[in-house]
Amino acid sequence: MLESPTGTGKTMSVICSALQWVLDQRRQQESQEACGNGDGGVGSDDEPDWLRNFVVNKDPQVKEDKVKNKKDKFRYLSRKADKKEKENKKIDTTDVDDKEFLLEEYESEEEGDLGSVMLKRKATKSMLNSSSEDESDDAEGEEDEKKFKVYFCSRTHSQLSQFIKELQKTIFANEMTVVSLGSRKNLCINKDVLSLGNSTRINERCLELQKKKKNEATRVKLENVHCHVERYFVRFRSLLGPANRRYIQTLMVLTQAFLRVLLNEKNGNPMDSYHDIEHASEESRTSDFTMAINDFIFELNIDNINLIKLLKYIKESNIMHKVNSYGEKVANLENTSARNEIREHGEEGGCLSAFQALADILLSLTNNDSDGRIIVSRFSSSSSFRKQGGYIKFVMLSGEKIFSEIVDQAHAVLLVGGTLQPIEETRERLFPWLPPNQLHFFSCGHIVPPDSIMPIAVSRGPSGRSFDFSYSSRSSLDMMRELGLLLCNLVTVVPEGIVVFFPSFDYEGKVYELWGSSGIIERITRRKRIFREPRNNMEVESVLKEYKDTISSQSGAVLLAVVGGKISEGINLSDGMGRCVIMVGLPYASPSDIELLERIKHIEGFRNLKSIENIPFGASCDVYSGDAQGGFDILRSCSQRGKEYYENLCMKAVNQSIGRAIRHINDYAAILLVDTRYASDSSKRSLSHPVNKLPQWIKDRLVSSTNNYGEVHRLLHQFFKFKKRS
Repeated sequence: MLESPTGTGKTMSVICSALQWVLDQRRQQESQEACGNGDGGVGSDDEPDWLRNFVVNKDPQVKEDKVKNKKDKFRYLSRKADKKEKENKKIDTTDVDDKEFLLEEYESEEEGDLGSVMLKRKATKSMLNSSSEDESDDAEGEEDEKKFKVYFCSRTHSQLSQFIKELQKTIFANEMTVVSLGSRKNLCINKDVLSLGNSTRINERCLELQKKKKNEATRVKLENVHCHVERYFVRFRSLLGPANRRYIQTLMVLTQAFLRVLLNEKNGNPMDSYHDIEHASEESRTSDFTMAINDFIFELNIDNINLIKLLKYIKESNIMHKVNSYGEKVANLENTSARNEIREHGEEGGCLSAFQALADILLSLTNNDSDGRIIVSRFSSSSSFRKQGGYIKFVMLSGEKIFSEIVDQAHAVLLVGGTLQPIEETRERLFPWLPPNQLHFFSCGHIVPPDSIMPIAVSRGPSGRSFDFSYSSRSSLDMMRELGLLLCNLVTVVPEGIVVFFPSFDYEGKVYELWGSSGIIERITRRKRIFREPRNNMEVESVLKEYKDTISSQSGAVLLAVVGGKISEGINLSDGMGRCVIMVGLPYASPSDIELLERIKHIEGFRNLKSIENIPFGASCDVYSGDAQGGFDILRSCSQRGKEYYENLCMKAVNQSIGRAIRHINDYAAILLVDTRYASDSSKRSLSHPVNKLPQWIKDRLVSSTNNYGEVHRLLHQFFKFKKRS
């Protein structure tokens, strides 16, 4: 694990060390092979040439035989597939236009004569179209494939682009073959997103669509899939082979089972009666709840379905695209009402994205029972319930299984980040089986000089009021007004750009509204123009560009941002864009977040088992009312481990946000931590104190206590005066 702040050369360090090791290993391997070939084989130099040549040429002959056998096998399958196609698929002339939507004939393991899963027509024809020369090339390609590889995985596309740029600066650019497998513009399958054209707009729209529902299978998506699959099945039922019919019927059974959960129905076809749920009384609707994977499968009565084979079928049969294409054709040819029906069911991104959400849920059900939980959420308000209808989602609680596979297969695994501490939690969640001597941690400080940052814990505002932005106090009018007065004073002393991070969009909206009605906005804009982070990621780029241009042309600007938003996670606020970063309070995650509470309970090892009325389940579930008080009750009952996890999430968000400002060695900025909980005597701090979880390069320079705001103002004035001279 390598922890190093932004701008310190993490990427270049990884490239140079890892790729040099690979080159050394390859050269060593080539040297050994050269020495081995020079020995003349197992025998001595007395062996005749024909014997040595025979040994050398043995492998190519074997490969040719294998290619010939494969060719014969696929020819046999092709003849059989074509014969069966002529017998079973007698398509009328009126059906020719729809033939392109017909699924290839499919055989599973127990059905195939040769014991393999394949699409016979598709596999055989594609293989026969390739020449024997191509097959020989493939065989040689496998032989020449390099043994040592480096996989660089990133959370964002921009980091992959940065990696390629850094690699091109090194000597390894000519030594290595590199390919980037991350490109929304080249690999995106969403036609509406691709039509945007500009790569930046494509990236933003893609992120927005992902952030909306992520991997949730919403009611609308499930209805979308069921509608399209049912329409497809009715049209092609008589033309499909037995395996295709069976798998498609299985898909419809699963979508109906999932919809019954969301619609609170014990039996019957949910597609025929889901509209009735809008008129159900509030009392008949239950709270959100979670279940173990096995309980969920058994209670839905789908334990007799082989999900592994079904997922394989979805992947190999191309059913997603066939069903989606046929649905689009129907929508274009039929009357307006049919098109509206398709759009209504596809309002969350179309059939493809809905089908993928279903496949993701099916894949999650193949995990170990202890790996995660299934969340079932129903919306109680009539308007939102009608529009979204709730969702089914899998939350992964343990990454141990996935990481164990990676660690077992890789020579070495390197986790790199700017903020990795505390590492105990990461180690316990990802690789608890590793002995201490196999996990190495290295952390380094920042490259910026100590006098280039001015971190201050601000406990009091200009009028002397103590800053307390805890959940129960932050909505106080006096507290929000005091924060506004603080900003009114800061715009007089801080040059260029000021970035203010709020805990949430909702709180930022409340504060901005109060500032507008009390005249604070007007006072601030006399000095600096105010910009606000938009909720829509598509608009962030334009706001940032205008913010930057305003700083360059005028006396500066103020940017109101949100922790967890795009600006806090992926934007560089270097130089004038972030001369002062203000963190308002401690941005703890919402205690009403079901996923958060499930992770905390997993860490703690307890469940709040309850039975639920009015749902088609007999199993015990964890019930959530959706209010913050219930979450606080769970947090209070936690031991130190659960509370520490909750605190660590908060402080990692703080560290990530305030780290946006210092991006290179010549950069400088002030960092204001506005809350009395940041301020304390260093000798009296406990291990769980927020300041102890700040990066060392900030903690070493932190002014942790000030008597009043006047002292803060004086420190800032001296800091910027000194940096201006230097």
